[in-house]
Amino acid sequence: MSSKKNKGKGKKSQDEENISFGSLSDLDSSGFLGLCVTDFIEKAEEKAPKRCRSTLVQMSLNTMKGVTACIGRPVLISSPTGRQEVCIAWPAAQFPGRKIGLMTDMQCILGVKPGDAVIVEPITGAVLHAEELQLSLRKEDESLDTEDFRSFLLQSLDSRILLPGSSFFVSYFGRKCEISVTSLKGVDGVTLSSPSPPLPAPSHPDSDSDAAPLDLSLHLAQLNLNPSCSTPNRSSSSAPLAPVTAHTPDATPSSPSTRFLSDSTVSPNSETPGQSMHESHRDSKSQTPSAGRNGNDTFYSVCSSTKISFTHTQDSEGEDQERSKVTYGKIGGLSDQLQVIRETIELPLKHPEIFKNYGIPPPRGILLYGPPGTGKTMIGRAIANEVGAHMFVINGPEIMSKFYGETEARLRQIFAEAAQRQPAIIFIDELDALCPKREGAQNEVEKRVVASLLMLMDGIGSESHSGSLLVLGATNRPDALDPALRRPGRFDQELEVGVPSAQGRLDILHKQLHSVPHNITAEELQELADVAHGYVGADLAAVCKEAGLHALRRVLLSAPGIADKDLMDRVKVTASDLRLAMTQVKPSAMREVAIDVPKVCWSDVGGMEDVKLKLKQAVEWPLKHAEAFSRLAITPPKGVLLYGPPGCSKTMIAKALANESKLNFIAVKGPELLSKYVGESERAVREVFRKARAVAPSIVFFDEIDALAVERSSSSRSTGVADRVLAQLLTEMDGIEQLKDVTVLAATNRPDMIDKALMRPGRLDRIVYVPLPDAATRREIFSLQFHKMPVHPSVDLEYLVTQTERYSGAEVTAVCREAALFALQEDIKAEHITVSHFESALAVIKPRVPDSLLRLYADYQRQHGSGSFC
Repeated sequence: MSSKKNKGKGKKSQDEENISFGSLSDLDSSGFLGLCVTDFIEKAEEKAPKRCRSTLVQMSLNTMKGVTACIGRPVLISSPTGRQEVCIAWPAAQFPGRKIGLMTDMQCILGVKPGDAVIVEPITGAVLHAEELQLSLRKEDESLDTEDFRSFLLQSLDSRILLPGSSFFVSYFGRKCEISVTSLKGVDGVTLSSPSPPLPAPSHPDSDSDAAPLDLSLHLAQLNLNPSCSTPNRSSSSAPLAPVTAHTPDATPSSPSTRFLSDSTVSPNSETPGQSMHESHRDSKSQTPSAGRNGNDTFYSVCSSTKISFTHTQDSEGEDQERSKVTYGKIGGLSDQLQVIRETIELPLKHPEIFKNYGIPPPRGILLYGPPGTGKTMIGRAIANEVGAHMFVINGPEIMSKFYGETEARLRQIFAEAAQRQPAIIFIDELDALCPKREGAQNEVEKRVVASLLMLMDGIGSESHSGSLLVLGATNRPDALDPALRRPGRFDQELEVGVPSAQGRLDILHKQLHSVPHNITAEELQELADVAHGYVGADLAAVCKEAGLHALRRVLLSAPGIADKDLMDRVKVTASDLRLAMTQVKPSAMREVAIDVPKVCWSDVGGMEDVKLKLKQAVEWPLKHAEAFSRLAITPPKGVLLYGPPGCSKTMIAKALANESKLNFIAVKGPELLSKYVGESERAVREVFRKARAVAPSIVFFDEIDALAVERSSSSRSTGVADRVLAQLLTEMDGIEQLKDVTVLAATNRPDMIDKALMRPGRLDRIVYVPLPDAATRREIFSLQFHKMPVHPSVDLEYLVTQTERYSGAEVTAVCREAALFALQEDIKAEHITVSHFESALAVIKPRVPDSLLRLYADYQRQHGSGSFC
C-alpha cells in the first residue's frame, strides 16, 4: 500500500515538474536554453567519476532532455558576461526544473551568482586532442613553473575540454591556484587564442536601466508584422552556425550574451516564418563579430601528450601593482643611504664580471639598523625592484620552529632557492629575533640557527655562487646581534637608517602627498616639516592618512548626501588637516615616554624676562637661527641649570619652554631613575638619552637633579649607586658619543650639592638664577591672578605688591587663593574678593625662604655667574 502511495507521489512530483518546466519539445533548432543558476548539491556527485567531479553541473532529467544533453557528456555554458566554460552534465534526483547547479568555483569563473541565468547547449562538434596548451599564472604563483607542476596538471586535466580565455582552479599541496588558458593548439594545426574581453551584459533585465534600449531593440528586431499573425512571434528558422576556425575568419557566430538575451526575453515555443534572429543580427551592420563558441564547433581536450607551457603575465590588478611597486624614487628622506646602497649593491649585481676579472670579492651582506618605521624594509623592496632581482623575505620570528632541525632546514632551503634564481636578494627582517647573542641564548635552537646562518653566509663566496646573491638584514637592535655576524665577510657594511631631518621630512611629505589631492603651499609644507620633530617615515605616512580622513569627514559633514563623483572632486587635504593629524599621531619613539605637556605659555609666567631670554637663547635660537650660529662658530649649549628658592616657578618655566618651543619634551624625576638592582639605574639613564636622540631635537628635563647628581666627594651623602648614575650622566652629556640636538634642562634648589663635573661648560653650560620675584614681577603675577578671579575694584594692586616683599611666586599665588577662601568662609554666595580678605590672607601666609638660603644663592652666584656658551 505504501509503495503504491510513494509511486503515485513520485509520479505527481514529476508531473508538477513538467508543468512548471513547460514544453521543452518545442525548442528551436539551435538547441540551447536559458537556465537559472543555483548552488551545487555536494552529495549528488558521489557516483560521478573522480577525474571530472570539479567540472560537474547538476540538472534534473527533464531539464537534460530539454537541452538534449547526455549523462556524463560535455555541455557548453555561456554566462551573460560573455564567459564560456565546458562542463559535464550530471543528473540529480529531486533537482528543480529550469535550474542548473554550479559549484562555487565555477560560479566565480563564469561571473554568475545564484539566481542569474546562463545558456546551456550540448557539444555536438568534434572533440580533438590538444597538441599544445599555453597557460597563464598569477604573479604570486610564478614559482610553480616547474616540471612537477606540469605533470600534475596533465593528470588533473586529463580529457578535460578547455577554451581559450577560460580559467580553472587547482589545489597543489594545499595551495589553491587560479590558472587562465591563454591559447591552445589542436592536432589539426588550428590555434585558438584568448578573445578580447566582451562587452558586459546586464546580469538581470530589470537590474539596470541602461539595458532598456538594448532590450527594446531586440524586441523590435523579433517582431513579425505579418497581418495573418495575431501576436508578434519569434522567427523559427534558426540554422546552426558554422564553427569558427582559423580557416574561416569571416564566420561571425552569435555571441553568448546575444543568445542569452534573445532566449530570456522571448517564449521558446513561439514561431514565425522568415529570417532567423541570429541571421538578422549577423547581417546587421552594427553587430561586431564575437569570439563566443557554439556547441557544434570543434573543441580540444587535454591528453597525456599535450605540451604545457606558462606565460608570466600580471593578473587583473597588475597595473595597480606596477604603480604601487616600491622604487628609489618613492623613498623620501633617505637620499644619502640610497646613494651608498646603490654604490655597494647595484654594481656587484648588475656587473658581476667586473668584480670577477679584477678579483674583487662582492659584498655578501649589508645590515640596516635604525628605529622602527624609518624605511629599512622599504629599502629592501626597492633594491629588489630596481635591480630586477628575486626577493626572498625571511621574517625572524616566523621561521622559528619547535621541531628539532626544522628552522635550519628552512634556512638552507631558502638559500638554495636563492642560489638557483640569481641575481637574488635574501632580506631578513627582525634579524635580532633570529640571531641573538649566543652567550645569552635561552635554548639550543637559537645557537643552532646562528651557526647555520654563519655557515650559509660563508658559502655565498664559494665557487657555486656567481656573486649575484646578497643578504640584507634589518634590525632596530644591532647590539643584540651575535658579534660573529657583524664581521667583514658576512655583513660587510652596516648602514644606519635614522630619524629624518627637517629636509628629509619635507621630502617624505612631498612623496606622500604626490598622489593626494591637496591645496597645501610649499611654505606651509616646509613649516609642517620643521615642527614635526622626531617623526619617522611611518609616522608621516600615518599623518597624511589621518589628514585625508579629516578632509573626507569635513566634506561629508558639510554635504551629507553628496554623490561619490562630486565627493572625489571636493575632498582636498589642507594644511589645517595635517596640523590636526599631527596632534593625534605622535612620534613612534615618544609613545612610550609621551607626556601631556600643559598648555603653559610665556605670558602665563609673570615677569622674569631675563630668565626667559636666556632660555630662548639656549633652546630656541639654535633651531630658528642655525645659520647665524654656524656663521659665528657658536656651539649651542648642551645643558641649562635653573636654580633658586623654592616656589620661584622653575618647573613652570620648563613647562612654558616645552610648550612654546614645540620640541619633544621628556620629563625625568631624579629619584625615579634610582633602582636597588645593580646596573638598572645606569640603564635607565642610557635609555632616557637614547629616546631623546631618537626624537631629536628634544628637551630632557631633570627636576630635583640634586637627588641624582650628588657630589662624589661627599662620602656621607654619596653611595655606590649614585656614583655610577652620575658617571653615566656625565658620559651621556659629554662623552665619546656626541649629544646632538638634545638640550638638558635641570632644576634644583641646592646647586651647592651637585657634583662639580656636571656644572662645567660642555655639560651644563648655562647656570641661570631664578630669584625671588621683584615688585614688577609680583605686580604681573597679581594681574594674572586677578584676570581669573572676581576681585572688588576697591582692592589696591600696589598695596598688595608692597605687602608681599620677599614672597616667592608660589606664595603670591597662595595669597590670592587664600583670600578667595576667606571670602567663601565669610559668605558662601560671595561674588567679590575684597581688601579685608587679602589682609586676612597676608596675615596667614608669610614668606618662608630663610635668609641663610638667600645668602647661599648670592654667594653661589658670585662664584659661578650665569655661565656662557662654549
